[in-house]
Amino acid sequence: MSFVRPVDMETTLNYMYKTLKPGTERKLENFNGHRKISVFRGDHYLNKITRKLSDPPLTLIRYMRNTGTAEDPKLATATIALKAPQGDIIVYYNEPGNSNKGVLLNIFREGFIPYKKNFENLMKLREDTHFMDVLSKLTGKDVRRYPTTNRLDIISK
Repeated sequence: MSFVRPVDMETTLNYMYKTLKPGTERKLENFNGHRKISVFRGDHYLNKITRKLSDPPLTLIRYMRNTGTAEDPKLATATIALKAPQGDIIVYYNEPGNSNKGVLLNIFREGFIPYKKNFENLMKLREDTHFMDVLSKLTGKDVRRYPTTNRLDIISK
């Protein structure tokens, strides 16, 4: 009896970083017509780009820096950016791959007062009422009803 173990996304992204040439984009998913997922390989980074094909159209970019070597890449999330027609939210990790070392929230663009604030981690960020209000306006969803999680990736919900 053979057993096929599913491959996790981190392993897939590390492999893609290793095999793709810098400046290359590859599609990962467009199965359901509701969202497109692709990766873009840069010189020392990989962007995972999720585009939600709805109203409003949203783009979530996960910028991952290679903290390993070219032969054995270890991608670590350094920045998460949510781009919407009305505004942008960018979260910078103080230490790539470890949100528990602190994050910096930056909200800007039309219709919003620029907002910049440091947080201990992503969980504390999710407790910020101003952030949750802006996120609800940008996505058109009441994001407070989703359970508190360690991710900003509400595009997939």
